[in-house]
Amino acid sequence: MKYVTYLNSGCIDICENMLISAEKSGIDMDNFFVACLDDKAYQKFSYLKNAFKYADEELTEYQDWTFDSNSGFRKIHYYKWPIIQKVYEEHKELCWVDTDIVFLRDPSEYLSGHKTFKAQNDSPGHRACGGFLVFNDSDITELLIDDMASNTTEDDQILLNHYIEGAYKTNYKPLPIDLFPNGKTYYETGDKGYLRENSYIVHNNWMIGIETKMNKFKEEGYWYL
Repeated sequence: MKYVTYLNSGCIDICENMLISAEKSGIDMDNFFVACLDDKAYQKFSYLKNAFKYADEELTEYQDWTFDSNSGFRKIHYYKWPIIQKVYEEHKELCWVDTDIVFLRDPSEYLSGHKTFKAQNDSPGHRACGGFLVFNDSDITELLIDDMASNTTEDDQILLNHYIEGAYKTNYKPLPIDLFPNGKTYYETGDKGYLRENSYIVHNNWMIGIETKMNKFKEEGYWYL
């Protein structure tokens, strides 16, 4: 299993924290691809075997999530699927990882060998979360990636959920929410002890702002810098 993420220099600390957690969990860092959108980010992670410069992005600050199609967040986010497409062309078993994730256990064996495209369950919001995605080696998955990479207007999570409810429905299976919980499930469930024991990842979605996300990791003991 290969892993891929991207960042600009506004996300260096939270990305480094995610990568440290991946290595601590046992993931071979030679299997991690890190796409850097500006020089500062690339200088930070160029020591990694599979770090690469993908764009010269004028937006070097962290961009908060928003539906605004003209926002800095959306401008950066449009790089995501072309990056996935680039790495998938060579490595057909691939996992996309947002930078606001921490690995608790190595999920590589669990994620390998599937016959379907998988995503983290974002319930009670969307069916699929675009922040943790698992791509299998199949023609239909390649078509899904191509369709997503060609998008230049829609929010990628809304579009992804549209596709998996429609044209790509038969090729989609959600990851178990108890093993790959989203932020709302992980932090708000009454059975958090079980999740802490069994989860492969912690994902600080369902919260906005990089300081909020980093402070939550620090509060929960998941900050490794």
